[in-house]
Amino acid sequence: MGKGLDYYEVLGLTRNANDLEIRRAYRRLALKFHPEMNKDEAAKEEFNRICEAYDVLSDPKRKGCFDLYGEAGLKDGIPDGQGGMKGGIYHFDPETTPFQVFGRYFGTANPYEALDAISAQFEAMTTQEPPKTGKNKVYTVELTLEEIYHGCLKKVTHKRKVLLESGEYMEEPRTLTIDVKPGLPSGTRFVFEGEGNKTPKKEPGPVVFVLKPLPHKRFARRGADLVHKVVLPLYQALCGTSIEVPTLDNRTLNVPIADMVRPGYSTTILGEGMPKPGGGKGNLIVDVELLFPTGVTETQKMLLKSAFFLPPQLTDKQHKALVAYEKAFKHPLEGWATAYPKEER
Repeated sequence: MGKGLDYYEVLGLTRNANDLEIRRAYRRLALKFHPEMNKDEAAKEEFNRICEAYDVLSDPKRKGCFDLYGEAGLKDGIPDGQGGMKGGIYHFDPETTPFQVFGRYFGTANPYEALDAISAQFEAMTTQEPPKTGKNKVYTVELTLEEIYHGCLKKVTHKRKVLLESGEYMEEPRTLTIDVKPGLPSGTRFVFEGEGNKTPKKEPGPVVFVLKPLPHKRFARRGADLVHKVVLPLYQALCGTSIEVPTLDNRTLNVPIADMVRPGYSTTILGEGMPKPGGGKGNLIVDVELLFPTGVTETQKMLLKSAFFLPPQLTDKQHKALVAYEKAFKHPLEGWATAYPKEER
């Protein structure tokens, strides 16, 4: 074998070490020299050598090439006597490969989390108590307001870690179905028992999905009520109007605004909110914001004053002037009422 780094020596092993001995040696040394746990200046370089050694010796093809040709032959290859090269099948990047090897082995890039998992495994192997249950895994499931309103079956996925008897982790993808009943409140928890991480002698804990409604372009939710905001021009706020509100079940409500609208005005339509789990529905609340004109002309100011100060009892001349003004305003060809919505003239 050619000269170079002796991977067996790095892990403190003899050349007849088996797979289990290689894994155990790596686990012990990788945690001891991980740069986050060992602040010695030489620790990072030693950690890199340990990860490189395990990366090679844990792979049968790389291990066989190293046993025959050594580190140089493994990485650079050696002449085969026929004008070609043997080996040259491995490249180690000291900046990224060590942490990839560590994460692949322990199932996490965090050495403290890896140490906790090993401690839990050791405790599970040495205790005679009944199996304990793992920790909750909590996720958020985001649903549209329409999905919550109607109810739905929502497919969700998650990955759980499975600790093997060898001490290595694997990730197992899981698909679950959430039965969303109509009108469930925000923060509802959907609990799936036994879907958490798996370790020997430890029962998987539950996986929990917490309902979070997505923002809606027309409605905000307030408990079982729905809140819809509209902006009314000042003339509609003073003269009255009607508002069309599309609902979550594809109907259109015509909401009359007959009262004079003041700042903070709202009106409530009973039974047009979210379904209640116990039956019935909440309400639809229409909040109105006033839209003031950006400016008015002197003529418009004069007309506004004339409207607000119109006497309750008109003289004959005043009455005739008002009738003439109304005719001019509503004249089909020359009047300016044509700019006003027809249904509100």
